[in-house]
Amino acid sequence: MKWSELTAENEESNLTSFYVSFSDLMVLLGVFFVMLLSMSKIDIGSFEKIKTTFTGTTEGTLIELAEHLREIVEGVPGVPGVKVRMSSDGVRLDLDSAILFETGRATLKSQALKPLDPILAEIKKTSYSLDVEGHTDDVSLYRFYKHEDERVLETNWSLSGRRASSVIHYLLNYGISSRRVRLVGYASNRPLKPTKGIKGKKLEKIRSENRRVSLLVN
Repeated sequence: MKWSELTAENEESNLTSFYVSFSDLMVLLGVFFVMLLSMSKIDIGSFEKIKTTFTGTTEGTLIELAEHLREIVEGVPGVPGVKVRMSSDGVRLDLDSAILFETGRATLKSQALKPLDPILAEIKKTSYSLDVEGHTDDVSLYRFYKHEDERVLETNWSLSGRRASSVIHYLLNYGISSRRVRLVGYASNRPLKPTKGIKGKKLEKIRSENRRVSLLVN
C-alpha cells in the first residue's frame, strides 16, 4: 500500500472517530437538557425525596422540617387545630379557621395564633418562602360591610384574602421577613374534601374542615 493511500485511510478513520464522538456528545447533551426540563417540572416533595436518597439524610430538607413541626403539633402541650403534612408543593400546615376567626369574620380572635409561636420559630430559622392561603367553604357569600364610611362587598374571595392577610400581619409582627411571605386567597376552589352529594351533619363537618388558613412552606 502506498504511503498516500495509508495516510488517506488514517485520516478517514480519524474523521469517522471524530464524528462518532461528536454524535455521542450531542446525545449526552440531549439527555442532559431532557433531565433539566424534567427537573423544572418536578414537584417539590418529589425533589426533596430524591435529594434525601442521594445524600442519605433528611438534614436541611423540607422533610426534616415537616418532622420537626409534626413533633411540635403532636407533642406536649401540642398545638390544637393544626395539621402538618408533606405535600407535593411543600410542607403544609392547615389551621382550623374556627379557632382563628368568628363565623364570616376576618379579624383574628385574641391570642388565636399565640400557640403557633414554636412552629413559627422553626420556620423562621429556615430560608424557605411562606405562602399564606385563605380557604372558605362552598356556601355562597354575598354581603356588604361598612369600612371607613364605605360599603364594601364581601364574597368568599375577599373573605379568604382578608383572613390570609390577618395571619400575615401576625407573621410580620413575629419577625418573619416580608420578602418571604406571599398572600393567596382561594375562596372555595381548593377544598380538602368534596361536598357534592353529601348532606346533613357530614356535610357540615366537611365544610368546617374546608374552612381554613394554610401555611405552605416551600
